[in-house]
Amino acid sequence: MTNKNTNPPLPFMDLPLEATCAGRSPEREKADPTLLFMTLCVTMTSENEMPIVAPYTGVRPEDIRGIHRVKNMTVPHIAPHFFFSDDRIRKFFETPFETEDILSQFKVSISMDFSMTMEMTRPQKMFSSFLNKLWTAWLQSRSHKVIPNVSFPDEYWENYWLEGWPKHSIIAVSSVGVLTHGNPEGWLKGMERIRTELKPLHILRYGPKIPGENTENCTYFDNDNNRSANGW
Repeated sequence: MTNKNTNPPLPFMDLPLEATCAGRSPEREKADPTLLFMTLCVTMTSENEMPIVAPYTGVRPEDIRGIHRVKNMTVPHIAPHFFFSDDRIRKFFETPFETEDILSQFKVSISMDFSMTMEMTRPQKMFSSFLNKLWTAWLQSRSHKVIPNVSFPDEYWENYWLEGWPKHSIIAVSSVGVLTHGNPEGWLKGMERIRTELKPLHILRYGPKIPGENTENCTYFDNDNNRSANGW
């Protein structure tokens, strides 16, 4: 009987271990499926070994758009984001130096947004949270300005998703899908934890307002798909 392996490929199969924090290795054909080249560049928390992200306190972007929509445009006032499907995010994540080249054209970007949906297991959600923070901390280690995108699971009472994110920072939070197939009540409680524990300076809110949401110190941006339908 043939055992068919249906597991997805590990990330970074095209990258060398020698790709360090400061520079790149010429031997990019070597594989580093362990993520070691990234994790060596960042500091981890003690409890769950989540990457520690520095706060962003710089100028807020005038607008935010998906990286795939602006990668060939000269629009430095815009911050590219990753508020789209995991499959599409993974393409950028698995070619980090190419993605870094794109982001270097902009003053600041918003960090990645791997999902933590209700049908996922707890380890899967923790891994998504880990990758989101790892990307942010790795880019910061290479002197890029990144706005932390604080995403969280329905289990808002868990601590791992907050672990590693900075206090007193400008942050981004998405609400896309919350009203249609999410948990608005749980989302509101997660946002309350963010405000109480991270004390953000300002929140770039992507997606619709959630009824009952605290809108203080928020700037709202519509879903890219809705804006594109209107000609942007």
